[in-house]
Amino acid sequence: MLLSTGTAWALFALAQAPEIQSKLRSELLEVSGDEITMDTLNSLPYLDAVVRETMRLHAPVPNSTRIVLKDDFIPLSAPIVGKDGKKSDSLL
Repeated sequence: MLLSTGTAWALFALAQAPEIQSKLRSELLEVSGDEITMDTLNSLPYLDAVVRETMRLHAPVPNSTRIVLKDDFIPLSAPIVGKDGKKSDSLL
């Protein structure tokens, strides 16, 4: 997820749900120490749930653009064999 976009969506969602925001804030206030490590962040289940739900609802890449590097050709000189093993003379 793009960090700024993901953060914006998370903050928007938390602003819409004050009870979730309060529960997350309570969990974060339990963390002590000057330096927070990844192990500390990974040990916060509610933070993990909030991040995952934000990513689920607001996917970082809802679609992707693809560029064809070369043409594909479907040989129609022979019948097409489907997954079920049946032969067909047309694509439809």
